[in-house]
Amino acid sequence: MDIRWLQDFLALAQLRNFTRAAEFRNLSQAAFSRRIQSLEQWLGTPLVVKGSQPVRLTEAGQHFLDEAATSVDRLLTARAAIRSSQFEVMSQIRLAMTNVLARSDFRRLLGLLGPSRRSSFSVLVGTTAEVTARFLAGDADILLAHDCPARPLHEGLSQHDRLRLRGDVFQPYAAIAAGDFGFPGTEKAPFPLIAYAQRAYFADLFEHVLSRTDARPAYRMAVQCDMSDVLKEVIVAGHGVGWLPESAVDPAAAALIAPIGGPDWALPLDICAFRPRRALGPQVDALWQALAASAA
Repeated sequence: MDIRWLQDFLALAQLRNFTRAAEFRNLSQAAFSRRIQSLEQWLGTPLVVKGSQPVRLTEAGQHFLDEAATSVDRLLTARAAIRSSQFEVMSQIRLAMTNVLARSDFRRLLGLLGPSRRSSFSVLVGTTAEVTARFLAGDADILLAHDCPARPLHEGLSQHDRLRLRGDVFQPYAAIAAGDFGFPGTEKAPFPLIAYAQRAYFADLFEHVLSRTDARPAYRMAVQCDMSDVLKEVIVAGHGVGWLPESAVDPAAAALIAPIGGPDWALPLDICAFRPRRALGPQVDALWQALAASAA
């Protein structure tokens, strides 16, 4: 039996929808359904009423729900305790960071502890959805990611400590040499949009920016990708307009691209650290305190 099956079941019980629960766990719906079926086979009984919308648990599923939540909590707590009892493991800090912050903030984070402290790091890097899911699954001690008060990153993070490190801004950029492409565009002359893939967190922020305006901009999709660094390179190459967090624009790129459109098209963001509300060992505590001091 895999602890991830229990975490999948808890997500399904909370969200009552296979599609939303699969997205929450950063899985395809088919893979998510197979895991629930594997758990049911292991238990020897159905946990979900077939065909129910929203999803309803069977009597066995309701009975198993509390046991599953308690088991996951105990297993993660036990793992943390075992790790903290071994110096070599205790000294390793497990980080999850988005691609864009790994480039801009990892060196800064290392500098907070200094080279003299006996610490080692295990670093997970990926898209916002990937690293958030891994963090919520217990695969990292600290998550570094963007978060927007208007569109929170993930509802599951509300049960974790949140530390605002500094502000950022999500705004449209275009290559200086290419001009603004007629932004925000017209029906006859839409501007080329360099966009995030639909499941990306920044795609959700982009839709939120559009929802605040009286009239939607007119654009044609030129490129879609879920990585800010890739979109930045496409914008630098002059292929269109795309939204980026300011932290993603390094000095070399800042000489070639510039924000356009003004404050109506910009969205304030926070760069945040998250950690579970349980003991994780002195090295993690030291890093968290250093992050808090730097933020202050």
